[in-house]
Formats: sequence, C-alpha cells, structure tokens
Amino acid sequence: MAQTKKTEIREAILDAAYELFSKRGYSETNITDIARSADVAPANLYVYFRSKLDILFSIYDPWLTKQFDEMELSLRRIREPRQRLRRILATVWREIPSVDNGFANNLMQALATTTIREGYSPALRLAIEGRLARLLDDCLPHLGHAVSCELANIVLMAFDGYALNFHLNGEATCPAKRLAFFADMLLDYADNGASRRPALAAPGGRAGKRVAMNARQG
Repeated sequence: MAQTKKTEIREAILDAAYELFSKRGYSETNITDIARSADVAPANLYVYFRSKLDILFSIYDPWLTKQFDEMELSLRRIREPRQRLRRILATVWREIPSVDNGFANNLMQALATTTIREGYSPALRLAIEGRLARLLDDCLPHLGHAVSCELANIVLMAFDGYALNFHLNGEATCPAKRLAFFADMLLDYADNGASRRPALAAPGGRAGKRVAMNARQG
C-alpha cells in the first residue's frame, strides 16, 4: 500500500535540508542528517524525495527563480541600457553568489559529484539561461537573440565560478571594476561592432544547438 504524503512532512524535510546545506554545504550533509533534523525516519524521507540531489533541486529551483524575479522587479525602474546591463551583471556575479551564506555553491558541489543516472536534469539551467538571454536582448537589441543566448551561457559559466570563489576565498565576488569593464565592452561592441560581426544562426540552428549543448553540460 502506498504511503500517504503529508505536506507538513515534506516541508519539514526541505526546511531541515536548507538549514544544513546553508551551514555545512551539500557535500558535508547526508540523508541521515536531514532525516534526523526533520524528525523523520531516513526510509520515510525517500517517500518524498528520490535522493539528496532531488531535495537540493526542490530547494534550489524556487530559490534561484526568486533571485531572478527580484532582479526583474528592480530592472523595471531602470531605463538606460548601460545601467540595466550593469544591474544584471551585478546581480548574477555579485549578489546571487553571496546570498544566504553562498547557498548557490551547494549546486556546484552537487554537480561535481553526480551523474545524469542519479537524476540530474538541465531543465532549470536552460530555463534560467533563456530568461537571462531575454533580459540581455533588452540591453543589447542590435546584437540579436542568438548572440544574447551565447552571452547568457557565458554569464552563467562565470556565475558558477563566482559562486565557487565566494565559498573558497572569504566571500570574494566579482570586483565592481571588472563588472563595469565587461558591461562597457559589450555595449561598445553592440554600438560599434555589430555591422562587422559574423552572423550567428538563430536558436535551433548551429549556434543555437551549441548553446543548448553547453547548457546541458552546466
């Protein structure tokens, strides 16, 4: 007979896991720790989640989505493209890597120790990359969406690095001068180099497929 799932037990497991991941990190937390903190039996935990990775993604997905929701709200008050672009980069490279004691690094730890066979899916990465590409379209409309997709992929790879750097090097994130330099470089290229750049295929073409392949690797 299938066991009845209770919302309060599921939430207790997620709350316990969030606290442990935030304090110890993903690698130093195990299923027994989570079950004990949630006051449930380890076997009962598997009624609600397939694995520790499943628990992490059940937390990380809404957590990261919330960070992007808040960024988009802040962008509504910014009209000038340069300031909008700097706001995006500051959020992705400086703020999100440091939020909640560097919670983003838990995903870096998880991906370094898991495989697709253990249930990894690139769905969240692809969704966030697409969302970021659309935001970059607003700042750099002359470059085209295919270029925005490439840039979104690069920005997220750098985000991974800054999340790891925050964890390893005493809360270090992207220096403000580097952030401003990258934003200005992109805007200068958009303003002056658009007519000289090689054409990129639209998403779904060769360039679009390359972006999707890279995203699946992250």
